[in-house]
Amino acid sequence: MKKITYIMSLAVLFTALVLSCKQSELTTFVDDGKAPGPVSNATVQNLSGAAKITYRVPADEDLLYIKAVYISRQGIERETKVSYYNNSLVVQGFGDTDPYEVKLYAVDRGENISEPVAVTVNPTRAPFMIVRDSLSIVPDFGGVNVKFSNLNEDNIAIVVLANDSLGNFVPINTNYTNLKRSSFSTRGLPPVDTKFGLYVRDRWGNLSDTLITTLKPLFEAQLDRTKMKGVNLPTDAPLGYSGAISFLFDGNLGNNGYYHTGDAAKMPQWFTYDMGATAKLSRLTWFMRQTFYYTLHNPRKVEIWGSNDPAPDGSFTNWTLLTTHEQIKPSGLPAGQLSNADNDAAALGETITFPLDVMPVRYIRFKTLRNWSDGTYVNFNEIRMWGAPL
Repeated sequence: MKKITYIMSLAVLFTALVLSCKQSELTTFVDDGKAPGPVSNATVQNLSGAAKITYRVPADEDLLYIKAVYISRQGIERETKVSYYNNSLVVQGFGDTDPYEVKLYAVDRGENISEPVAVTVNPTRAPFMIVRDSLSIVPDFGGVNVKFSNLNEDNIAIVVLANDSLGNFVPINTNYTNLKRSSFSTRGLPPVDTKFGLYVRDRWGNLSDTLITTLKPLFEAQLDRTKMKGVNLPTDAPLGYSGAISFLFDGNLGNNGYYHTGDAAKMPQWFTYDMGATAKLSRLTWFMRQTFYYTLHNPRKVEIWGSNDPAPDGSFTNWTLLTTHEQIKPSGLPAGQLSNADNDAAALGETITFPLDVMPVRYIRFKTLRNWSDGTYVNFNEIRMWGAPL
């Protein structure tokens, strides 16, 4: 018993000594008023819109960090700081390939600053400039479609310009992205010859030159939902729980009526409907049940098929796959947890954009590959369609 007590006493004493030492270290620091020595042996590796500078840190005991300072082409002073544990840093945000002077400073715990060491960097073409080279723009339904490559996956903004009602050439859409390759559409424009502009902006405010072109948006209209009706084919999913295909076209986004499959349904499953007219489709939007956003039986991954002559046996003969789509929850939160972004996105509906080269069709087969609970039911509220009726 005495031995145990003795060991415990030593442990308490050791802890007290450690805490005392730490407090001593914290309280005995005194600003010596002396600047640290400068960095040395600085070398430069030029990068895309940036440069990596490697150096040797001075031997000062109270050294805290190294900082680099340069003036951007907009006349803004920019700083990069790294811990004294590092022997290199990266300066970023260069909007051109001109030479820039970068000054390196060593700073100690008293914020005393060393004499500067100047190096010259010659950054290669910045990511936003490379993205600008990749831009292409073509007519789309109700507007234009822009494709781009962003191989560095940099954070950029692609800005679309057009004339407003007063004739001013102004931004009408900004797409923020860091995707390697993608496209986006700008809609809501009439099918008349329109002057468009495109430029790229990075997170430091650097701007590319503007691509100018004149294009005529394709005609787009929302298809008449009152003409849409279900087509009961042999392989279509059985309905249940008061669900009906007709509720998908009643214009009601509430929970008073919905599509719902029955107990005998299994994945994958599909239903078929007649749009009431043949159309070259531009987009489809579906709306989840309001009390079950991003959960339970709402579709998550789907295929949209089109036909003008559905096989009466319910097979996929005479059907063409128009597109595949997976719904993404904006917040990424677990099931049952919703952010404001989740609720906002759900209220707008989940939109599928069809490729520009899809064939005109009259009949749609909505095939669900996976729901949000990985279960066997499918249940949601409404479908809306857009395109050019023939």
